[in-house]
Amino acid sequence: MRKLFKILTSRLFWSVLFFALEFGIMVYFVFWAAYARGYYFYFYILSAAVTLFVLTRKENPSYKVVWIALASIFPTLGGLLYLICGNKKIGHRAERRLHDYINSHLTLSRDVKEMEEAKNQLVKDGDVRLATYIYNMTGLPAYNNTEVVYFATGEEFFADVYKELEKAERYIFLEYFIIGLGEVWDKTLDILKRKVQEGVDVRLIYDDMGSINAIPIYYDRTLKNYGIKTKVFNPVRLHLNPRLNFRDHRKILSIDGEVCYTGGLNLADEYANREIRFGYWKDNAIKLKGEGCFSLTRLFLETWCSLGKENIDLESYRPQKAARNDGLVQIFGTNPFFPEPMGENAYLHIINSARRYVWITTPYLIPDDKLTDALCMASESGIDVRIVTPNYPDKPQVHEVTRSNYEDLIQAGVKIYEFTPGFVHSKMFLSDDERAIVGTTNLDYRSFFLHFELSVAFYGSSVIRDVKDDFLKIFDLSKLMKAGANEKINPIRKAFRYFYKLFSPAL
Repeated sequence: MRKLFKILTSRLFWSVLFFALEFGIMVYFVFWAAYARGYYFYFYILSAAVTLFVLTRKENPSYKVVWIALASIFPTLGGLLYLICGNKKIGHRAERRLHDYINSHLTLSRDVKEMEEAKNQLVKDGDVRLATYIYNMTGLPAYNNTEVVYFATGEEFFADVYKELEKAERYIFLEYFIIGLGEVWDKTLDILKRKVQEGVDVRLIYDDMGSINAIPIYYDRTLKNYGIKTKVFNPVRLHLNPRLNFRDHRKILSIDGEVCYTGGLNLADEYANREIRFGYWKDNAIKLKGEGCFSLTRLFLETWCSLGKENIDLESYRPQKAARNDGLVQIFGTNPFFPEPMGENAYLHIINSARRYVWITTPYLIPDDKLTDALCMASESGIDVRIVTPNYPDKPQVHEVTRSNYEDLIQAGVKIYEFTPGFVHSKMFLSDDERAIVGTTNLDYRSFFLHFELSVAFYGSSVIRDVKDDFLKIFDLSKLMKAGANEKINPIRKAFRYFYKLFSPAL
């Protein structure tokens, strides 16, 4: 009863209920106007126009197929649904501010020099191409003089974070998809409030949809009363609109610009296994010291300035303390307004450049045809391709779609593992003991095309060894999936998998 009461009183429940009611009323009036009033011809014209519009857009083919199918199967409703839910707009002002800020800082003179030095150090042609591609798209170079620490668990991560937060002297910047009330956030908040009293500039960005069930409504007001400068990314509005699709899925913690963290971990109890919801929560994070920190601080400030009228001199936020050199580190952010899916392209480059193996962890395995073909071709070319997904799902319907993608990959020789102790949330790519990517980007449409994400590419860094050790431990705790597993499930469940898979790019 307590769990039911919590669900019925949650903001998410009432938001979903309101959206469903709004959608039902819209459908009723559309069909009333079409068939009772004879206006169905105009709805058909709208769906035909939407079909032509979608066909001519530079868009992922899977996304196009879904909306063309909806407009064709439901010509009365499909066109209107696209205008409300499918047309990607976050708001002209926010989009313009983001573009203006990024473009004004795209090529900082000091970073041009950093990138030229980095290219001279990269040995493999594939690494040069990847690093150059990232830099040309984002203006973020590969840095030397950056120390890296890898955390294979949330428990290790949070213990280290608390120590570093206590050392802050100038500023603390936090950008997270989820902050949730509980032990982890309470301890973090206590430190932040003390630091505010000491004169430290504390700023926080959190995603409203990501945190909708984890904190009270208008929680930003509470934080502002503590002196924490707070901005809410894309607040949930109780009306159907395409802006609901865009979420800030990044995780950034910058302490004086000298120490930074990122990875898959949010600021809530389940990420430290203080609350057990889906078995053991397997995640990871990285800590940077030195020049590479600047890119994480820069990404935070880009988002901060896009959410309000503020212009900041980036150069004043560069790290000042020297750090030892440990290979090259390149951080890059992605967002829905890039002309191409950078996160997916970086993953594709890792797959296509591999000579011996590619190992991957992802909580959601929903690749498009391009990524599926690359994984299959790599495996069929003799590359050891392994992918680890969760055994315990956090979203059952999404897990069904993940499992529906196993068969084609397994038939091509890809080894699919499920992490048996619980839920694996880390997002990692590792190839040939030479390069790795760790970050926030899942292997699904939302991460590639709709979310604000970030990743960290490592070239020749000692952290690659730590990532490999973590993979080997994960394999030992995972079960290898066999071909034909889908044939053994209930036919209704199987039909549901493929139905949801068809429409997953639009969800």
